[in-house]
Amino acid sequence: MNASRALVIGLCLACSGCSCGTASISRGHGTFDAGFYPDGGSAFTGTLVVTPASASVDVMVGQALPSQQYTATANGQTAAPSWTVAPTALGSIDATGKFTASGAAGGVGTITATLGTGTGTASITVHLHSTQNGADDGGTSGSGVGGVGGVGGEGEGPPVDAATVAVLQSTPTADPGQALLYPYDSTVWPQDLLAPLLQWQNGAHLPDAVLIHLECPTFTWDGTFGATANPFIHHPVPQAAWRAMSTACADQTVQVKLVFASAGAAYGPLTQSWKMSRGTLKGVVYYNSYGTALAQNYSGALPNGGPFGGATLAVYGGSTDPVLIAGKSGSSADCRVCHVVSADGSTLLSEHGDDYSATSSYALKSGNAETSLSPADGRYAWGGVYPDGTLLFSNSAPLIAASTAPSALYQVPSGTAVATTGIPSGLGAGTPVFSPDGAHVAFNWYAGEVSGVGSADQSSLAMMTFTLPGTFSAFTKLYTPASGQKAIYPSFLPTGGGVVFENEVQSNGRGFGETRSTCDDSGACSDTGARGELWWVSLDNGQAARLDNLNGKGFAPTGASGHDDDSTLNYEPTVSPIASGGYAWVIFTSRRLYGNVATINPYWSDPRFHDISTTPTTKKLWVAAVDMGAAGGADISHPAFYLPAQELLAGNSRGYWSLAPCKQDGEGCKGGDECCGGYCRQTGGELGPVCGSTVTGCANEYEKCSQDSDCCGASSGVTCVNGKCTTVFR
Repeated sequence: MNASRALVIGLCLACSGCSCGTASISRGHGTFDAGFYPDGGSAFTGTLVVTPASASVDVMVGQALPSQQYTATANGQTAAPSWTVAPTALGSIDATGKFTASGAAGGVGTITATLGTGTGTASITVHLHSTQNGADDGGTSGSGVGGVGGVGGEGEGPPVDAATVAVLQSTPTADPGQALLYPYDSTVWPQDLLAPLLQWQNGAHLPDAVLIHLECPTFTWDGTFGATANPFIHHPVPQAAWRAMSTACADQTVQVKLVFASAGAAYGPLTQSWKMSRGTLKGVVYYNSYGTALAQNYSGALPNGGPFGGATLAVYGGSTDPVLIAGKSGSSADCRVCHVVSADGSTLLSEHGDDYSATSSYALKSGNAETSLSPADGRYAWGGVYPDGTLLFSNSAPLIAASTAPSALYQVPSGTAVATTGIPSGLGAGTPVFSPDGAHVAFNWYAGEVSGVGSADQSSLAMMTFTLPGTFSAFTKLYTPASGQKAIYPSFLPTGGGVVFENEVQSNGRGFGETRSTCDDSGACSDTGARGELWWVSLDNGQAARLDNLNGKGFAPTGASGHDDDSTLNYEPTVSPIASGGYAWVIFTSRRLYGNVATINPYWSDPRFHDISTTPTTKKLWVAAVDMGAAGGADISHPAFYLPAQELLAGNSRGYWSLAPCKQDGEGCKGGDECCGGYCRQTGGELGPVCGSTVTGCANEYEKCSQDSDCCGASSGVTCVNGKCTTVFR
């Protein structure tokens, strides 16, 4: 028998009424070994010291995987704990504390050593370096109605020869006239988004190849590609590289560089900086599409009078194409476009194409079952839906086929009027919206008088508090724009601390709140129309500010045919009810240039008067990150990006952001926001995380909560917002 082990046994036998599991005993060579304790070392309750406290490894994709040895000590003596690494995508760690990189991910992780109830941690930083020459997927993935890769273009280009690679890696010469058109500098990106299409303006030297360089402190990628078209004016970031970069560079700044080869010489570079958030976009975007190919219920589309459709579509995260939600092929009676959606994703209301005064309700959690609301007199059009989809506060502004009767509260889908108190007599609310928690409703003050406040001016933004079953109170004027302008289409930030809205700076002269051209025609009157900017107002101090970064003020590309100032072509915002990655996310309609893919006149979006079958209209959906918690009066926005997967050859507008229809217990999930029960956890099975209704301990980010203390990380900034644990400040 080993002498050290004999000593241990002897001591235990000599001990009366004591446990070997509670004695501090060392092996002869100084090792504190949990294996020598009958209870597995569970007696240790102190702090383990892990060495090194931080380390880094460099992964060269395609080469041998690097490793890093960690050790732990307890009370100054070497310990033999169990080891884990998080996130597991970075690599694995064996029983001896040897970490080996996976080669599939970069970023910063945590090494944890556990002995008994004692733990110790250290960090591991994995620097991921990779290169790519030419398309790795044929370059045509996702080429449906959303365009190649959900963003347009021709896909990835072919590989280039060694001589061209050498040219691209040499010191480039500036080419006056070269410019990066899309994305914008300083864009904040979410995780799990489809990769963007890089679009540029050429200078004097037309490129035949491009080098795309992406870099953050934990990631470097270089891709070289031949031309995809002549002229060569855009190229996507490959989806695999984008996904790896998004994960590795979470909460970091990414440096972007493009270098071009032309006739054996290098030109450029074009550079930008982006910020990768650590959160994904939550929920579903439901939007109007006029000109969709997914439901054909009209005829007369140019160039040959063919069919086209009006319908409500949806974009789900990760998809390269939209899906049809409301409307179908047939006659105009099957058109469904002007819509509103509840924040919880249960209910969608949409007007009928053959009679806009008629409205249907769609049960999004029950196979999109349709119920026609009665009476069909426009009272349900453009209303504000309560977060759970059971109530509607009616619109009174003269939008398309909408009733101008005073605003009232109705049950959905029965249409039964709800008895209310506190609504000022004759109040007309334009484009009303409830806050995600249902405690407030905001609107354009279109009609009515309020004692002590004044008379409606059809321009100001106002708000009331709301309590179930039907109590309104505390009428407050939030913001009055400059003369001749209108504050419309409000939407609350997830925290309830502010309202984002459209400030209409120029009417099209046809109707309240419209974004269309001055006429439905193909003449000169179709070249001009409504202009709008997005603003926000703080509910804390009442100060309002224009969202210049979101609008593209001072940096959005300009062009001919109505694109002289694209920062005034932004309309109809809605805000995701869930903050993610520390940001709120705003989706809005914009008629701005989409790089060099969509460049025609901003108001050419009606397929009956302008051919948008091969030259996309610029009427599209864009998304921007917005800071939360900032004081009113400041621009809290970041530059916007094009929403991938929307239909490329269609006019898209009025994006409504809501939760996805929830999943039942036992169904697979990525976060608690997807689950009816509110929680998403790994159960030990092979299916991965699944939905559940109960948990032990605190709630993870995006899981159900009722107060801040319910949330894991409450002491470090995770708060309970709209019943979900959310990181608010970044």
